Amino acid sequence: MLIFLYSLLAFLVATGLLIAVHEFGHFWVAKRLGIKVLRFCIGFGKPLLTWHDRQGTEYVLAAIPLGGYVKMLDETETVVARNERHQAFNNKPVWVRMLVIAAGPAFNLGFAVIAYWLVFMIGIASMVPVLGDIPKGSVAYIAGLRSGQEITKIDDHATHNWEEIAVALMSQVGDRSFINVEVSDPSKHANTVHALNLTNWSLGNNDENILKNLGLEPIDPVPPIVGKVLADMPAAKVGLKAGDLILSIDGQSVQSRSALMALLHDKYDRAIHLEYKRNHEVMTTLITPTKKLLDGGDATGFIGIQFEEQAWPKDLIRMQHEAPWPALQKAFDRTVEYSELTLQFLYKMVSGKMSLQHVAGPISIAKFAGRTAISGPAYFLSFLALVSISLGVLNMLPIPILDGGHFLFCIIELIRGKALSVRAMQFGNSIGFAVLGSFMLLAVYNDVIRIMN
Repeated sequence: MLIFLYSLLAFLVATGLLIAVHEFGHFWVAKRLGIKVLRFCIGFGKPLLTWHDRQGTEYVLAAIPLGGYVKMLDETETVVARNERHQAFNNKPVWVRMLVIAAGPAFNLGFAVIAYWLVFMIGIASMVPVLGDIPKGSVAYIAGLRSGQEITKIDDHATHNWEEIAVALMSQVGDRSFINVEVSDPSKHANTVHALNLTNWSLGNNDENILKNLGLEPIDPVPPIVGKVLADMPAAKVGLKAGDLILSIDGQSVQSRSALMALLHDKYDRAIHLEYKRNHEVMTTLITPTKKLLDGGDATGFIGIQFEEQAWPKDLIRMQHEAPWPALQKAFDRTVEYSELTLQFLYKMVSGKMSLQHVAGPISIAKFAGRTAISGPAYFLSFLALVSISLGVLNMLPIPILDGGHFLFCIIELIRGKALSVRAMQFGNSIGFAVLGSFMLLAVYNDVIRIMN
């Protein structure tokens, strides 16, 4: 319950902040270009706080921070006094209106640059991309990748962490059959290049670890020491205790937590031999794992333990820390890269190259917001930057009702020499509302499916 409340709070902070940034972009540029702003509102529902400035603009903070708007003086919406017509949005030149429309998404992208800039200056720790156990028959195994190797490049792009590897691979989904992966092999004291076959790689499932489908998983150097035994579960029934070190399952040696979970995967509802060490004494017991459903609907064996928290080896942690100017350059590059990747994903979903199951709704966003907030300020800032990029890019899509749709109307006006009729714009907005509504329903549907699975 506490984790849920923390995730909810992190979600509300994230959405409220990013919506405020977006709407402030419209507001600030409109004010600077001589447009009268009647209301600046963040959220919807019951107003919690309301005040006015000297220019008569009303500021509203509502109860549910899941939306917002900037209401400007506009003759298409209300009667405007003669002495204020020069301040009306509709009476401004097309280029002025285009700047106001684009300002919201532009501020979101600018926020992302600032957030990443802070992240790179604060420093963010990440796992060195050393491969763990690679399942036989997986794409990675067939390509010749083995446990203990560090991925150093994807094609010509250097990779310093798992996030960079995921981005490099996902950008190629549906475009290429093979991609080159360079690894550093400590056993050979040399770098080798392997061709990874992406032909049958699909992102159309609910597994959050998309690299797992290729057989790529981080090494787990932490031994499987029991931290807590859950009541009324198999481990409790056979007398396992906190501090026990699990040694083997049915005679197969267990070196890490991930290895234990892999061995338990298909061993539910039947008795197995479990060997463990307690206070220098090796003991053996019969235990029957219960069946547990994972995200995506996959079943695995579960004995009812939580692992002891242990420090990750320092040689497998990489700290990214930059001086202010290099950090700013890196932040700008990251924002551009992720903006392009967002557009690529949208195109691939529309063209059928990528599953629509990857459209995330508020529940998924709340879950990730909670995780990153718990992980620390740098991770939460990275999450905010990523969502801000998505908000900025999606809002500039040429769909009526979005900023990009209004921008498109302005372009048409420039070409035609006159604005579209109110009726035509209303019709376009109706279509845009239907498209956006369908997209939102799909996102919520995906969230519900993820929860049910």
